[in-house]
Amino acid sequence: MRAATRPLTYLVCTVALVLAAIPALRLSAQDATPATNEAFAVTELAPGVTVEVYAGVPSDRAPGQTLYTAHFVFQPGAEIFPHSHPGTTSLTVVSGTLGWTLLAGTAHVIRASGSGHPTGTEDVTEVGKEITLQPGDAIYYEEDVVHTARGAGEEPTVVYGSFVLTTGQPLLMPVNMPMGTPASPAA
Repeated sequence: MRAATRPLTYLVCTVALVLAAIPALRLSAQDATPATNEAFAVTELAPGVTVEVYAGVPSDRAPGQTLYTAHFVFQPGAEIFPHSHPGTTSLTVVSGTLGWTLLAGTAHVIRASGSGHPTGTEDVTEVGKEITLQPGDAIYYEEDVVHTARGAGEEPTVVYGSFVLTTGQPLLMPVNMPMGTPASPAA
């Protein structure tokens, strides 16, 4: 074999070996991936409304506060009860349509925030009026805001949430719902 063709031959052989190995690499990567994501617990907040909390970490910048990251899914028509959050909340709609209704306080909507080209901030102050949030829209508010939310479209609505909440408090606090300890069943 001439010296000039050896590098080309080695290159062709190397590429052929790599291409032949790709199916095996894909299989071993798939085998290592669990069928379901067992690292995060899915909690049903209300019928058709689920949350997965991905992280809860303390903040050195805000002592006494914990930063949470969560993933919510609202099935079409599913609604969560009136509630508040003990701190700052930021929600972004990833897919679907979210209906969000203010019951107390003031919230702020940034339309198209996910696009990198937001259209400005709208203050939400009208109690009882549902606003509709589309993919890329964000809403943020403080602990004085009481609200409900629902899946307002024909497909499931996926929402990512970031929360800076008082450490030790629950992610959400139901309003006007008894939260006492259930009574023991009669013997």
